[in-house]
Amino acid sequence: MSEQDEFERLDCSAVIADVWQMLDNECDEASRARLQRHLDDCGSCLEAYGIEERVKSLVSRKCGGEHAPEGLRQRLTLELRRTIIVTEVGPDER
Repeated sequence: MSEQDEFERLDCSAVIADVWQMLDNECDEASRARLQRHLDDCGSCLEAYGIEERVKSLVSRKCGGEHAPEGLRQRLTLELRRTIIVTEVGPDER
């Protein structure tokens, strides 16, 4: 296996994590091609991709065109801005 092939070889967990980006057309052509090659060679990832694709299609059919109420959007935006990540620092690290 060449170094380029090894670089392009994807871990199944990475593929499943990126499936939604592929379904939403949010990845570049090189990423799409790498994901597609993996899906073509890996039956379990292809099955998971098919499930995700069906879920996305179902959600689109049942909720397509609906938008969250403006009040909900504003509350979510506010909560996301207020959310912070707290990292605990030990006494030796201060």
